[in-house]
Amino acid sequence: MIKCIKYILVSSLVSLSLISCENEKPSGNVTTSREFIDIDEVFPIYNGNMANGWTGDIMVAMDGSLLADRISVDGGVTWSARIPLLGGAGRVLDETTGDILKLDPGGAGRKPENFMYRSKDSGFTWVKEEIVRHPDINGWLPIISGCEEGITLRHGKHKGRLLAPARVLIDYNASNDSLLPYHYSSAIYSDDGGKTWFTSKPYPVAGTGEAALVELSDGTVYYNSRNHNRPGNRDIAFSYDGGETWVDQYIDPVLPDGPPNVYGNKAGLVRLEIEGYDILVFSMTDNPYGPTAIHSTAGRINITVWASFDGGKTWPVKRLVSPHGGYSHLAAGRPKTPSDGLIFLTTDGIFARFNLDWITYGRDWHLFLPKKP
Repeated sequence: MIKCIKYILVSSLVSLSLISCENEKPSGNVTTSREFIDIDEVFPIYNGNMANGWTGDIMVAMDGSLLADRISVDGGVTWSARIPLLGGAGRVLDETTGDILKLDPGGAGRKPENFMYRSKDSGFTWVKEEIVRHPDINGWLPIISGCEEGITLRHGKHKGRLLAPARVLIDYNASNDSLLPYHYSSAIYSDDGGKTWFTSKPYPVAGTGEAALVELSDGTVYYNSRNHNRPGNRDIAFSYDGGETWVDQYIDPVLPDGPPNVYGNKAGLVRLEIEGYDILVFSMTDNPYGPTAIHSTAGRINITVWASFDGGKTWPVKRLVSPHGGYSHLAAGRPKTPSDGLIFLTTDGIFARFNLDWITYGRDWHLFLPKKP
């Protein structure tokens, strides 16, 4: 039960911290026995993607270190100096070795190149390596720019496989709106520690793009994609073969894909490691009254998180993180590290850390688990 709430104004943004009556803000380990959220504007850097915003992607290393374009070893309380190579898309954590891989993400106007960087010390130093990339069945090399971080599969015959969401830009052209209905999502995977990468079969629906994926407890890969064709909500599919093919596609009835009349938005997605349950957290702007211009970002406000307790089948609870918003990224802390119990979000110049109790408004999350028949 929360006994007091303290509001702190930081750098023109509201930093909301739910803390004890002794006025000690939790740092590092935060138990899930109470609500906690902390929102800060930290080292905003323009990266060509989000004006005046965070450099984007965030991930958590095996030792609990947070990696953005800087490193935090205390759960996001303090940060190192900027490490230019570290920021941006294209990172995959190899949980077998603990190595962090940074692939050339490619992007609009260019296909990805055949190299990557490897770090064995949670992102502080990097070594460049040559790699092999295999195109998809249509001959395209997918880019991973704009997608969430890659993962290591933990279950089934593909245990240890590295898997990352990806997308195909036809002609590597993101500026021609006439091509939007033909771009499509996919994934890349490696079974040799990142030396060789294969491309999955195309996503079942064209017009999809920036995506995220997680592995569920039974080995199923849950895929959540932006949709440029704008049916309104997120595009979902599954893989039962370690990310090689995608089936059972549908439009999620709850999760939005950005404001209306805008061709989708970049979302965050993460699975929490709590008691073996498939608890997913999704982040997106939540604004039903978007602008009319297809390329407008004015309606990307009200960054919100949703929680699912059944592997994405239902999303019974959501909570507003900030009235600001844009592209968003999520990462989850690791047990028995300084990040334990925390969820991390970045969006448009904002860094937030909170726990599951905060998302559920302090209610016991077990109450949201599916009822047994």
